[in-house]
Amino acid sequence: MYAQLFALFRQRIENGVWPLNECIPSLDELMEEFDVGRVTVRHALGMLEAEGLVGRFRGRGTFVMARPQSNIWYRIPMNWDELTGAQPDIEVEWLESHECAQPPASVHAGAALGEAYQALKRRLLRHRIPYGIGHTYIEKNVYAAFGADVLAKPIPLQVLDARLPGGVGHAEQTVRASVADLDTARLLDLTSGAPVIQVTRSVLDHQGVLVYESLGVFRGDFVEIHTDLK
Repeated sequence: MYAQLFALFRQRIENGVWPLNECIPSLDELMEEFDVGRVTVRHALGMLEAEGLVGRFRGRGTFVMARPQSNIWYRIPMNWDELTGAQPDIEVEWLESHECAQPPASVHAGAALGEAYQALKRRLLRHRIPYGIGHTYIEKNVYAAFGADVLAKPIPLQVLDARLPGGVGHAEQTVRASVADLDTARLLDLTSGAPVIQVTRSVLDHQGVLVYESLGVFRGDFVEIHTDLK
């Protein structure tokens, strides 16, 4: 709950609802407005303070000290160079790793499947706030060749781009709006049914074999798509 509260407080500062250099509502007022406990409000305010957005002064209250640079923590890359050239300031928490026969639902129907795949699951965080979950499937032999490097990178496709024998033959991306299921809601500190953005990526080698597929699920309030139209 504190993550949702932090995001709401941050948005109020960004939108000017809580003006710069002004005192924000008291702890008790925030507790009553959002129907949460004192510890939850304190935690959310502490995260704002750690980001330099508010300052708490004994006997005076909590004041807005700065506006956030952006409320967007993930701008979805719209081409290969943007994706593989990104250097995100994020934390990665690896949750699962196991072998499976194939990705559960390949979105690239024309791809030939490999012998087996390594399934990886991770959670993406920034400022200790979880904002994304990544489900990644890497062809078994490709993973065996440089799997350790994949685990060390926040963007596994950067390793694939640099080291895949013969290079990447084809890559595609699909973006769609969805809602959080129970597991996603738990991992991203959301309510079930909250809006999320799903990003699916498929990468084939020059023989048409699916060597990589991923499903990223991101909080709808921390993501944007930007495209130059002309």
